[in-house]
Amino acid sequence: MEILILGLKFLVPLAYLATTVTYAKLFFAPDEGPFARKARTGLGISLALHTLMLVTLGAQLKRCPLGTIGEGLLFLSWFLGTIQFLSEWLADYRRLGLFTLLPTTLCVVAAAFFQRPDFALPPELRSSFLVFHIVASLASYACFSMASILAALYLVLHRKLKNKNFDITFRKLPPLDKLDKLSATWSFLGSTTMVVASVIGIVWVRKDSLAGMTMRELAIYLVLMVFLTAGAARRLFGMRGRVHAILVLVGFAVLLLTNLIGAHGFRG
Repeated sequence: MEILILGLKFLVPLAYLATTVTYAKLFFAPDEGPFARKARTGLGISLALHTLMLVTLGAQLKRCPLGTIGEGLLFLSWFLGTIQFLSEWLADYRRLGLFTLLPTTLCVVAAAFFQRPDFALPPELRSSFLVFHIVASLASYACFSMASILAALYLVLHRKLKNKNFDITFRKLPPLDKLDKLSATWSFLGSTTMVVASVIGIVWVRKDSLAGMTMRELAIYLVLMVFLTAGAARRLFGMRGRVHAILVLVGFAVLLLTNLIGAHGFRG
């Protein structure tokens, strides 16, 4: 099993890197035909290998692989890859694969450097409630990531339109209204899953009589406040387009900051 995990540790990043390159060719090529099927096939293979790695790692550790930063990155990237795979069936995301799959690839590559097979999970953290809490949290992070990518692409396209710069990027990106709606959808899904994660976390803390979050850890809720504000402003005051995109990017910046300073997240 160790040999299989070691092999997958190199195969999974390579598969995603190759697939990301294929999506880049798909985006910039005048004729998408030769690369469209290769991109989807590459994504399917990468996701299958990724899933196998998580299952194998869980079997070796005899727990859900969510105990360390490396494991968290591996699970987060799986969510991002799954979102990309499903999005290609629900919307015209294939052209955006260069941008939407890139975070998956970066997380997978980073995970390889943070793996700690010798990490022992403390007894107080061996709870199914904690597993569901982390899974729901990572799902919200993945949704927020997708929303922020689409928001950034909206701003890029908006600027190109304003400057009348009709280059290949302008021609390949979806219309502004579609980017706006897709970003809002993923922002809403991210907010919903973060609320679910919070509820599960509260139940877990009370059930196991654990200490609650510190004031420093409560900073994670700034993320939810920003995204809920963006959603409310969009729904109640019609603040769409550029304003909504900027709010989404601010929320994602806060998400990155709270995780980088370790306010609430993985410790191992």
